Amino acid sequence: MNSWKFALKNTAVTVYVFFLIIALGYAVGYAAHEQVLVKIALPLGVGMILAVCWLGRIAELLAWAGLTVWLGMTYAHTGPPFEIAVFFLYIACAALGVFRSPWFLAIPWLAHIGWDYLPRTLPEMYHELPPACALFDGPVGLYLAWFSWKGRWRPFVPVPATTLSSP
Repeated sequence: MNSWKFALKNTAVTVYVFFLIIALGYAVGYAAHEQVLVKIALPLGVGMILAVCWLGRIAELLAWAGLTVWLGMTYAHTGPPFEIAVFFLYIACAALGVFRSPWFLAIPWLAHIGWDYLPRTLPEMYHELPPACALFDGPVGLYLAWFSWKGRWRPFVPVPATTLSSP
């Protein structure tokens, strides 16, 4: 593939994932406002899987890394230092998921289910968040674990820039 086509494809995928993250944020916010988080959680999780599974192995792996970072910031905006530290742990898991093993992407999604049930003060509109997250995070975590086990994704090995350019 020509380097400009490669760059164009990667840019398009990046923009797509960026808009997907924004759309998910709005969907969750709207569902919380309307008090339907539990009702929308499972279809939203399955929809997210379907929205990225067709991207191709490398692009999908990178998309899951971005979505894992998004997941990690769920409570980071509430301000407690521990929540912010966990957010950085999710960033580290996303990087390790891309460069070491995709299992580092599955584990945070599955662990987030338990994390949501820890006692914390949330705005009233988010009182459904723990069970909704179990319905949202569970299928995603299981999807990532299953395909990590099946070897769908391999750790990303960056190609030196000199390899991409024509001689």
